[in-house]
Amino acid sequence: MQRLISISVGAILAAGSAAAETAITQWDQFSQSGITAAGPAMDELIATCKPALDGVSVLRTVAPSIGIRDSYRLAVSAGKTPDLAYTWPAASVLAGYARVGALAKLDKYYDQYGWPQVNEFYKGRNSYDGHIYAVPMEQDLMGVYFNRDLFAEKGISVPTTYAEFQAAAEAFKADGIVPVSFGNRDRWPATNTFSLILGLTVGLQAEQDVFFGDTAWTNAGFKQAAENFQAWASDGYFPRGFNGIGYDEANALFLSGRAAMTITGTWVLQDMIRGADKFDMGVFMMPPMADGVAAGTMWGEGSQWQLSSTTSAEGQDAAAAYLNCLLSDESRKVWVQKGHTVTIGTTPEELAEWGADPVVQEFFEGGLATTETNFYDLHTTLPESVTQVLYPELQRLVGGEASADEFLETMQAAWEVAIANGERWIP
Repeated sequence: MQRLISISVGAILAAGSAAAETAITQWDQFSQSGITAAGPAMDELIATCKPALDGVSVLRTVAPSIGIRDSYRLAVSAGKTPDLAYTWPAASVLAGYARVGALAKLDKYYDQYGWPQVNEFYKGRNSYDGHIYAVPMEQDLMGVYFNRDLFAEKGISVPTTYAEFQAAAEAFKADGIVPVSFGNRDRWPATNTFSLILGLTVGLQAEQDVFFGDTAWTNAGFKQAAENFQAWASDGYFPRGFNGIGYDEANALFLSGRAAMTITGTWVLQDMIRGADKFDMGVFMMPPMADGVAAGTMWGEGSQWQLSSTTSAEGQDAAAAYLNCLLSDESRKVWVQKGHTVTIGTTPEELAEWGADPVVQEFFEGGLATTETNFYDLHTTLPESVTQVLYPELQRLVGGEASADEFLETMQAAWEVAIANGERWIP
């Protein structure tokens, strides 16, 4: 869908009458339902930013969260990128866009506006060759959504150890309840689930030794993580036919009350909160899965705003002023209250002050308590060529068609090719 809107662009008034004629094309994923269903927040913020200054037009296209990634990749290949885009992922994929000259450098706008909420971790994930190319906005975390009513009915406490999680899953399975609602027809959900299992099995440093160092994928820790994931499937933690179930269908299974838990991220908080009308829903952080591994969770930016290198100077100035409006303190409240979206730099204390939904509060209190040990999301950290191997290989692994050793050997081979081609991203 497309909408022509007006935005706040006072920073470019000095450019004269030409600024008033500037039109910016914008792609974002803020729909009214589904992943990143922050449409109500986006609608309000458009209106909020409109009267602040003077009349640059923005042609807005809303695309599904998953599809926008592929659409933007094609646009880069064709040299037809929109002026402003909110898309994912950053890190390795963003670096690829910057490497081919598709994105504008944003260093001067960081200096101009400050954007203090973007810390060094996120700046690194949005930089390439010493320059920053995007403005990350959402904080993404991964956790376990659970049905409090089912847990209470079965006398099961929230797990604080991996053994307790396994015992809970076995108890639900024995009662004919799906322990973990999981669907991998779309293939990317397994990447998130394995990212979580990997980090909780080996820890942050062991991941960095592989992703940014010389350790091979075929190490013992990665093998244990692969075997853990495979065991969840073979032990019956997932619904039957999970490789043929879509992500939205898996979430619907949980929201219908027929599964005790679903393990996914904050990017679907909006739909989870709006859909959980049949039971009391809560969130907990998955506990470490190996001795000596610190508590943590997968984290990163949900998506990032980026500007096309082909956009005029006036257009880039206008877009930057608009982004500054969207990232203001007042706007952050709207993202939280209307979109259940927590922007980078927002604290649990602010969430409480602004009346965030209790599930949002619970999720971020847990996830932001371990920022020093939180770990990486594979399909934003790995080169895209490796991610395209990871998707089908994880499907084979969790489906029992490949052993842990076979999975890791295939990943190592793809990894070596990517490194030889200069594709590895290092923050």
